[in-house]
Amino acid sequence: MILSGDRIREYIRQGKILIEPFDDRLIGPSQIDLRLGSKFRIFKATNLVDPYDRRSIEENTELIDTKGEPFVLQPGQLVLGVTMEKIAVPNDLVASIEGRSSIARMGVFIHISSGHVNPGSGSKGPIPVTLEILNMNPSPVKLYPGMRICQLLFYVMDRAASKGYDELGGKYAGKVEPSGSMVFEDIPKSGCR
Repeated sequence: MILSGDRIREYIRQGKILIEPFDDRLIGPSQIDLRLGSKFRIFKATNLVDPYDRRSIEENTELIDTKGEPFVLQPGQLVLGVTMEKIAVPNDLVASIEGRSSIARMGVFIHISSGHVNPGSGSKGPIPVTLEILNMNPSPVKLYPGMRICQLLFYVMDRAASKGYDELGGKYAGKVEPSGSMVFEDIPKSGCR
């Protein structure tokens, strides 16, 4: 079941869902819009990106902060961004990131595959949502920090997770900047791939 906008508003008032800063005008019939932050992780050309080589992954990206200035997303460019709002999701809800049609109609996607926000995310302190922003427009597109960039929908689980994402030590727990991939932590302890 998807929460209605009224229920989202009620859960925010009760402190069950945390969204900081909160602007009531961002709540719609079944979602809350989130705005773009000013930190971006850009990808750089390197010889090779090896998912099991932490150094190759770290050398492949660079973190920049536009300090509120627009970011120009080039055609075909993928960047990681974050929302201006920081959120915390309780253990009995799951959130889902969806693109806004106004952004998609410019050829910009705001998440490629990881649109899932786990129950218990932000339980140790609200965190921004990381976005995978891709420009499929043949022209550069200017993105403004503070613009409404995506929507967050909330789904009720059949029962609360006994331990949420942060409690389980999720590898991206507590990250406040757009983090690069940490897939190298998936290596089995035996060293086998």
